[in-house]
Amino acid sequence: MYEEHPICQPPPDDAILWRYMDFTKFVSLLESQALFFCRADLLGDPFEGSISAVTPAAFPQNFSAGPEVAVHRIDLRQITRMMYVNCWHGGEFKSEAMWRLYAREHDGIAIKTIFRRFRDALAGDESVHVSRIQYRDYRTDSIPFGNGLLPCLHKRISFRHEQEVRVLTLHASEKDKPSPDGFYHKVNLEMLVEEIVVAPFTRSWFANLVRSLAGRYGLGDRVRMSELSDTPTFTAHFVASKA
Repeated sequence: MYEEHPICQPPPDDAILWRYMDFTKFVSLLESQALFFCRADLLGDPFEGSISAVTPAAFPQNFSAGPEVAVHRIDLRQITRMMYVNCWHGGEFKSEAMWRLYAREHDGIAIKTIFRRFRDALAGDESVHVSRIQYRDYRTDSIPFGNGLLPCLHKRISFRHEQEVRVLTLHASEKDKPSPDGFYHKVNLEMLVEEIVVAPFTRSWFANLVRSLAGRYGLGDRVRMSELSDTPTFTAHFVASKA
């Protein structure tokens, strides 16, 4: 279930969110009726959950540093291994770049929702938080880390095109057991899904397959083709006066 957090910056209620995926992940979403949360250190970005080299030391509130200060070393990777995330793209329009990066372009799916629907669709017992990602230059910018969530709400500026809205939760593993690679969080698909958009330039049989599969879950009427597959116009008409 959704839970607000003071350090998170969720999008406005009417903000449009997109989840780009390949066909197998779309089938998994329908079959499980759940979102998959991946362990943060397995996302593929080696900087995930890290801070920048120029980030100053953190001190507790109301702490006055005297002449003798004990410095404790903290390995933030311990927190990253307990952090689980599910990522969305925030933006009014579909992104051609995101199709190529995350949906294999010709056989991908994009789920469209708005944040109000998304928030209300979260049906699992696990408390999850939502925040827009902040993008920073890790060579020159300080990355706050007074709270365990903060490093996971920042990414390198080279990822800014993702416009990521991140859903995340801390999930400690049982003692002496490794943390799982991920887990599923139940959602109400009827509430979550506003549109199911088929990748641009896909084949007609694939669009029909998506529509048929979505129909088994009462979502067939929400399947749309991407506007990026519209045919460009190159013929112009000029009207010349005979006078």
